[in-house]
Amino acid sequence: MNYIWDFDGTLYDTYPMMLKALMQTFKEFEIEKEEEEVYRKIKTDSIRQMIIDWQLPAPAFDQTYHSYEAQQNKSSFPFSETKETLEQLQRKGGRHFILTHRTVESTWQLLKRDDLDSLIVDIIGSDSDFPRKPNPAAIHYFIHKYRLDAKKTIMIGDRKLDIEAGNNAGVLTVFFDIDYFNQDIKADYFINNLKEMVQIF
Repeated sequence: MNYIWDFDGTLYDTYPMMLKALMQTFKEFEIEKEEEEVYRKIKTDSIRQMIIDWQLPAPAFDQTYHSYEAQQNKSSFPFSETKETLEQLQRKGGRHFILTHRTVESTWQLLKRDDLDSLIVDIIGSDSDFPRKPNPAAIHYFIHKYRLDAKKTIMIGDRKLDIEAGNNAGVLTVFFDIDYFNQDIKADYFINNLKEMVQIF
């Protein structure tokens, strides 16, 4: 099987760091928002969509957020089950790819720090010149470049846009549901812990 993973909130528990950076940004712009409301918005949509829907001052808000996020980046770590899950799936013949909205280099840096880089074949990030998820172009690129069988390729993510990207690309989809926000998600499989991937596949 071929596994295309989302990064933030799927392989790495980065949302606490992202939320902290966002709340610092809201404070700097003197905008009052509840932390729970912000978290739900970025998990059910995205930060980019939040900026649009809430009519936040762009691009200044986004630039300020990313500067705070960069400061917090070193405090991001993988979920406790990440390494074991990737290793077990690889031993079964699986290949791992990452499709993320962060930059390719920042993703590799975290993977190398945590001794996970050898488990990943390739990464497509925000600086890879592909349309953002849920557009399927990046997934199609992986399929064509590495001659993947779409019927044996899986997109795994914690947000609706990850699943929509997989559905749009015609691959299997797994929704990593750790929030139980009761969204209308049309995935092939639902998991609450990464270890369940080994049981399913």
